[in-house]
Amino acid sequence: MSTTLRHDEAACFQAAQVLWQQGQVARARALLEDIVARHPAHPDAATLLAKLLQSQGLLNAASNVMANLCRHSGMTAAVTFRCAQFIQQCQRQPLAAALCNDALARGNTSAELSALAGNIARELGQFHAARAHYLAALEAGIDLNVWFVISALAMNQRYESRTHADFERFIAHFRDAAYSSRARATTGFGLAKAYDDIGDYANAAQTLREANLLAKQAEPWSRESWAQWLDTRMNSRLFDKELQAAPDFVPVFIVGLPRSGTTLAATQLAKHPEVCDRGELPLLSFIADRLQAGNHHLDAGALHEAAALYRAHVIQDDPRVRWYLDKNPNNFRYLDLIAALFPQARIIHCQRDHRDTALSIWSQSFAHAHYAFASDLDDIADFFDGHDKLMRHWQQCIRLPIHSLDYEAMIADAVSALEKVKTFIGLPQVAITDATRSAPAAITSASMWQARQPIYRSSVGRWKNYFEYVPELERF
Repeated sequence: MSTTLRHDEAACFQAAQVLWQQGQVARARALLEDIVARHPAHPDAATLLAKLLQSQGLLNAASNVMANLCRHSGMTAAVTFRCAQFIQQCQRQPLAAALCNDALARGNTSAELSALAGNIARELGQFHAARAHYLAALEAGIDLNVWFVISALAMNQRYESRTHADFERFIAHFRDAAYSSRARATTGFGLAKAYDDIGDYANAAQTLREANLLAKQAEPWSRESWAQWLDTRMNSRLFDKELQAAPDFVPVFIVGLPRSGTTLAATQLAKHPEVCDRGELPLLSFIADRLQAGNHHLDAGALHEAAALYRAHVIQDDPRVRWYLDKNPNNFRYLDLIAALFPQARIIHCQRDHRDTALSIWSQSFAHAHYAFASDLDDIADFFDGHDKLMRHWQQCIRLPIHSLDYEAMIADAVSALEKVKTFIGLPQVAITDATRSAPAAITSASMWQARQPIYRSSVGRWKNYFEYVPELERF
C-alpha cells in the first residue's frame, strides 16, 4: 500500500499541522482523517492524527489509528514497537499486547519489542507471559542501561528458595560497575525483594542500603526545594474560587503518601459497575504548572478551560459512568485546585502506619523525579512531615469533604472499610456479581503485583522484620 502523498495531499498534511497549532482541531482532524483513509500506512499522517485524538482525550480512537498503521505496515518489529508503546501510553494495554504478540508470532522480533511486550503483560497481570518476554529480551541482548528487565523479573513472582537461578542473575548485574548507577540500583531493589520473599531480611536490608545509595547518586533530592514548594502551596488562595458543580461527573481523587494503599483502594472500588479507574493520571500536576506559569490561578476562563481539559481526559471515549477514580497519590499537593475546578469531587486520603510506609517506599524503585526523596530515610521523613502538614492545611481551608481511609482497617475488614468509602462518595448499592464485575484494569503503579494478589495481612507490621537491620525506622 502506498505511503507516498500526492502534492495536494502533502499540502493538506502541512495545513493540518498549522491548523492544530492554531487550535483549529476539528479542521485539522478532518484533513488528517481524509489522508489516513487513503494512506493508512503513512506513518507521519497516522501518528499526527493519533496524537491529535489523544490530546482530546479520544484514546480509543487514537489507539485504533496506531493499530491500523501497524497492521498496514506489515507488523514489522520497529513499527509494532512504536505503535504498541503509544497505545500503552493511552492505557489500552490489551490492544497493545495483541499487536506485540501478533508481531512476535510472525517472527518479527527485536529485543526492545520483547521487553515492551513484557512490560505490557505485567501491567495486565499476565506474569508468566511477562517473564517469557523478559527472558527473550535478555537472550536478544537488550540494553540493560535502558531497559530494566532484570529487576522486572523479580516483580513477576514470589521466590521460595535462594537456589532459584534468578538470584545469581540479579547479583551479577547488581555488582557489575560497567552498568549505570540507575540500572544497578533498580536491579538491587529486585534482588532485595527476592531476599524478602524467602525471609532473608538481613541480606534484603543490606542490599537496599546499597541500592538506595546508587539511586540517590542518579536522582538527588533537595529538602530546601521541597520546603519552598510547600510554602508556596500553603499560601495559595485558589480555593477562594469555585466553578459550578457538574452533578453528572464525580471525580474521586485517592491521595496520600506513596505505598499507603491507593492502588488497593482503587482496585476494590473499581469493581462497582458505575466506577471507572483511570489509574495514576499525571494531568492535574500538568494543569497546575500551566496555571502557575501563566499566572492564571484566579482567571475564571482559564479555570473553566482546565476543568474541561481534565474532564475530557478522564471521561475519554469509553462508555460513560458517573464516578471516575484518579489514584495518583501526588494529587495531595493540589487539593485547592481540585476544590476550585470540581466542587462535586470527593477526596479519599489513604493513611498507613508510617513505619510500614517508609520501609515500602525505601524498598521500591521509582522512575519519576517526584519520588527522588525515596532513596534516603531522612528525606523520606522530611517528605512525610511536609505531606502531613499540607494535608492538615487543606483540611482547615478547603470545602471539599475528605474521607480518611485507614490501610490497616481495610486489611482487617475490607468490606466494612469499603462500604464507608462507597457511602462517602455516594455510590448506589448494587450486588457485585460476575455479570457486573468489570475486567481488571491495567495497573501501571509500583503495586502492579501486590494489587492483583488476595488481600493479605503480612503487609501490616512488616517493618518489624527489618527493625534489627534498619533501626532508623524507629523515628517514624
